[in-house]
Amino acid sequence: MPGSEISLEIEEKIWRKGYSNVAGIDEAGRGPLAGPVVAAAVIFKKGSFIKGVNDSKLLSPSKREKLFEEITQKAMAYGIGLVDNREIDRTNIVSATHKAMRKALGQIRERIDYILVDGNRFPDRIYPQTNIVGGDRKSFTIAAASILAKVYRDRLMKKYDKLFPEYGFGKHMGYGTKEHREAIKKHNPCPIHRRSFSGVKEYVEGIFKNNKSVGKYGEQIAVKYLFDKDFEIVETNYRKGSFGEIDIIAKKDEALYFVEVKTQTGNYFPPELKVDDYKMKQIARIAEEYIFEKEIEGVDVKFSVISVLLKEKSEKIKFYEEAFTL
Repeated sequence: MPGSEISLEIEEKIWRKGYSNVAGIDEAGRGPLAGPVVAAAVIFKKGSFIKGVNDSKLLSPSKREKLFEEITQKAMAYGIGLVDNREIDRTNIVSATHKAMRKALGQIRERIDYILVDGNRFPDRIYPQTNIVGGDRKSFTIAAASILAKVYRDRLMKKYDKLFPEYGFGKHMGYGTKEHREAIKKHNPCPIHRRSFSGVKEYVEGIFKNNKSVGKYGEQIAVKYLFDKDFEIVETNYRKGSFGEIDIIAKKDEALYFVEVKTQTGNYFPPELKVDDYKMKQIARIAEEYIFEKEIEGVDVKFSVISVLLKEKSEKIKFYEEAFTL
């Protein structure tokens, strides 16, 4: 493995000054074109050490996963903070990173005496601190934080990969690889892309190009909305022959949801008004076929509508959990 093994030399200097609970802080995801920036903070008891901990970028994915479990088990306390792509676009990546760090520190319930921060600047002065450029290769606690942040973010991006498979998030984790850039060009940005970043902002207008692209983006927003509400996305765009298509099939709390998504730009009339009696019966018929085909029994079936009103920089979402019954 590249680089030398990290020691507790930096932490020991801080401990000798009388500071007991030293928190290391690092982030993952400043550079990608998609997804959140994630920060982690971690405190260990004096003298605690985990062999193999190093800058997360120097470790294999399997090694990081193993160390993540060991760190979370052996740490005195740890916290993870996340700032999503929308807030990154509203502010900037530096401000978003600092906010993620504050969130991570805020999750720690143990007393914090001192913080070690990877990088050359952290504006908060609540705690005594040392900023260390390349700290994830010099400080054990910062390196441990880098592993927590990286693994947490990678796990989330793999979940997003299942929601938006055409972009390959499970491979590149949102970074600007050739494959990712080509996918953005081909499919337009999705709801987790950072619209303010070069490589994404050039293609935002493609979302509004025609009814098909608007409808697709609305369905992506609906999928993300349900995911954030702890729904399991079972299928999208389920088609049953000549009967038609159901936009989203989702599960939560032993209930199966058949979701129709209606998307619109402008302010003419609510998108949900487009779901008429004929459409309701069509959805119910497809749902019956799906339940029969999958041999599903003993679940509560719900017919839902999500309306998405798209604007250039925002959207308005309404979720009608039990929109109709048949």
